[in-house]
Amino acid sequence: MSQTTRDTRGQQTADEWRLTVKLKSLRALRQFMEFQNLTSGYGLAKRAGVSAGVANFLLSGDRNSCSLKTAHAIEAALQCPPGFLFEAKMSRVGEDNRRGRAA
Repeated sequence: MSQTTRDTRGQQTADEWRLTVKLKSLRALRQFMEFQNLTSGYGLAKRAGVSAGVANFLLSGDRNSCSLKTAHAIEAALQCPPGFLFEAKMSRVGEDNRRGRAA
């Protein structure tokens, strides 16, 4: 999503926004898995129809974000309320981030 604005020199620039979906609580994810008798990231991935790599990264704590589609699939597979495990936020992408540089 982008919106055109003007910079300090009066030139047009695009304000870019990104949707970020983050896991709220690793503990809650593990508890919902236990309640559903799931013991591995592979089992969660298979039930949710998502990548085993993403599921394992989330469960190991190496990663706390995923796509909105993946978040919805995991919540549905675990039969938990939508938005209970994951939180979606819009964040502004800075100029350095658009070019692939660290801010």
